Amino acid sequence: MDAYGRTDIGKVRKRNEDSFIIDPEIRLLVVADGMGGHSSGDVASRMAVETVRDAMKRFFSDGARVPILGKVDPKASESANRLAASVRLSNQIIYETARSKPQHQGMGTTIDCVLIHQDGAAIAHVGDSRVYLVRNDALNQLTEDHSLLGEQKKQGTLAAGEGARLQNILTRALGVDADTEVDIIETDLRPGDFLVACTDGLNKVVPDSRILETVGQMKTPKMIAEHLVDLANAGGGVDNTTVVVARMEK
Repeated sequence: MDAYGRTDIGKVRKRNEDSFIIDPEIRLLVVADGMGGHSSGDVASRMAVETVRDAMKRFFSDGARVPILGKVDPKASESANRLAASVRLSNQIIYETARSKPQHQGMGTTIDCVLIHQDGAAIAHVGDSRVYLVRNDALNQLTEDHSLLGEQKKQGTLAAGEGARLQNILTRALGVDADTEVDIIETDLRPGDFLVACTDGLNKVVPDSRILETVGQMKTPKMIAEHLVDLANAGGGVDNTTVVVARMEK
């Protein structure tokens, strides 16, 4: 796996509330988009990515001795269930921190975690950050946006002109409630595939067609991530933008 990530404050926001981690040792990619503005969105996103990384490292070092937090999905692999449990743990920590420390009240974050293993990839997802798979000149969004816009699109109830207003209203995020539902997605991977994980600062501005075009033209994860962030900023840089790209080796 060849992977690279870039995060940028953009041209409008006063600070960067996105966080990401790439851990090549356990082949883990995590992106998070903090929310709360003055209420420590950057703290929430950093706590989320670090908690997931640390929990997964404990799993790989101690194995079965590490208990799984929350329900187990019998249809999912152990890796996927462990990943989802690490996200639930991060939700718990962020929620308790926000409740106990007034300066952090109201903070929360999205999260997308990708664990690459010998059989493919396991993804744990909460919020409106995204994971894309690019294969054979086609781009497929693997995650569903947990936003009012995403839900109304899915249900076919989106009213004309409502998109801009609804896209920033999340229906699910870490730190908001004591418990949160975590989407588990599993996919096979083939040599030459690309995985692109991003916060919504990218897809608010850059259409899927440009993302696909960039992956096809740039070829390396570093070039792709750098160019996609540049495109987001060229389109106005209306939000923080984080892009993590991984290429499956041939």
